[in-house]
Amino acid sequence: MAREKIRQVEVEVLKEDNGSYAIACSSLGVYTVGETLREAKRNFMEALDLHFDAIRQNALRTLSKKVVSL
Repeated sequence: MAREKIRQVEVEVLKEDNGSYAIACSSLGVYTVGETLREAKRNFMEALDLHFDAIRQNALRTLSKKVVSL
């Protein structure tokens, strides 16, 4: 049985008083900043990739611990 759980997540873009930008995705726990919007977006994409890579690695470790006998 395959299980899928897909949910929408909100990403908030904030312009700080000093002109920099912050991007936050609270539901995933991913937060970044940048001096420009372009830099903040680039940093967010990198942080998101690292976040999902960590989740993937954890899932693979968990899977490797599970032994299925046929």
